Parts: sequence; C-alpha cells; structure tokens
Amino acid sequence: MERLCDLRGHRLVVECPPCKRRGAYDLARLRRRFGEHADLYDVYLQLTQSCGRQKLAGSRQPNQYGRTCRAAIGVEGGDGRTGLPSRT
Repeated sequence: MERLCDLRGHRLVVECPPCKRRGAYDLARLRRRFGEHADLYDVYLQLTQSCGRQKLAGSRQPNQYGRTCRAAIGVEGGDGRTGLPSRT
C-alpha cells in the first residue's frame, strides 16, 4: 500500500471525469491532517466521501454496469519526478 510519505510533488490532484469534479490538495497540509504515514486509499476515501457514487467500505462490488466513483489520483509539482517512486 502506498502512503502519503511516498508521494513526490507539491499537490495531490483528485479528478473525476464523469462528475466533472477536480480538487488539488497541498501535500504538506494533507500530511499534517492525516499523518505522514497515512494510507493513500484512506485519504482518497476521505477526500471523495461527498461523491454520490461512492460505495460503502466492505459493501459488495457492483457489476460492470454499476455506478461507482471513478475519481483518479495524481501528483503535481516537485522536482520533475512526479508520482510514486519506482519499486524496481
């Protein structure tokens, strides 16, 4: 699992094309709010909790035609090496 401390850059971007919603969050502020070693998935759930298509944790996955939250996470800014560090 990836953590906030693994991210490089200045901003975490959450974007959902179907809903046309986009938010950019300062990584330093997110690290203070959730903790340096917060799980990225937990942060994602907190940031997208107002989405009407968000499923409850532990609930059954919808079929391929089901409506679910499709927000994607990206990283902006930094030293040109954005995103997660390589694991290889």
